[in-house]
Amino acid sequence: ISDCSAHDVDYIRWVLGDEVVCVYATGTSSDEELKETGVIDNATMVMKFKKGTVVTLTLSRGANYGYDQRCEIFGSKGLASVKNISEDASELSNEFGTHRPKWAHSFPQRFEMAFGQELDAFADTLLLGKEWPVKEKDCVAVQKVCDAALESCVNGNVVYLDTQ
Repeated sequence: ISDCSAHDVDYIRWVLGDEVVCVYATGTSSDEELKETGVIDNATMVMKFKKGTVVTLTLSRGANYGYDQRCEIFGSKGLASVKNISEDASELSNEFGTHRPKWAHSFPQRFEMAFGQELDAFADTLLLGKEWPVKEKDCVAVQKVCDAALESCVNGNVVYLDTQ
């Protein structure tokens, strides 16, 4: 679960400005080889945050139609969403429906610009002495959530986190 959820958990914590208090997760392995090595590649996580927000993550490594990574945030004042990026911007609409290209193949295509910005921040830290934007406390908090999700998936229970 950790390798599928870490960046999503980090992003959600950042967007909400809040910490996870408990996690429930369930999942499975899509084939016997993954199961034998303890790899869960299809899962659902439900996280409750201190301020009461409930977040559901649906996680999977397999999407033969492209890299599917969407985010929708519903609230009392509306909806914010992050859409998938297509291989190109073409679209055909005709009597058979609307047809679009597959989504970008994988994370290198989806996050090319972000990876460049990370390298710029790294260079600025080394060469210009700027503060590194990634904080240890955030990395530790994300790992604790991912560990709790795995524990929940294995034991079938809600796992509460120490948020002190």
